[in-house]
Amino acid sequence: MIKKSLISACLITSIGFAGSASAYNAGNIDLGCKKPRFKTFTPPHKGEADPESEISFTVSGYADQSTIKAIAKNIPLKLTIVDRDSFYAVSATLPAELTGKYARIHVKANNTVDCKAKDGWLIKIRDTAAGSEVESTEGASAETDKEAQ
Repeated sequence: MIKKSLISACLITSIGFAGSASAYNAGNIDLGCKKPRFKTFTPPHKGEADPESEISFTVSGYADQSTIKAIAKNIPLKLTIVDRDSFYAVSATLPAELTGKYARIHVKANNTVDCKAKDGWLIKIRDTAAGSEVESTEGASAETDKEAQ
């Protein structure tokens, strides 16, 4: 009787361990989708950019190139996408309508139909190009020098 009870207990215990062992995931097996990742935003988040200047970012290489999109204040941006083997280098020119405003650049891409990713960053677009302010200041001081002579 004790022998039968001992065998039954061992059998139940081994079934319990076998079930939990088969459910074990070592953490290195990804069962979900692998969403595209966005990196290297230029200008950086909360940075400044000149009007109609170029912005850029990178997208992981497992994204579907045809699904990469960028929008600034509901204006779709025309993208230039370069395949760099392990990632995509993406660039675009800011629209003239955004001069002197803040804009959030929304980016999105898909890996598969069910595996979508989105990200974005905020930038301030100057009223005038940074170089033109320096030139106008230099011109004013040159005129002041001429008047002084």
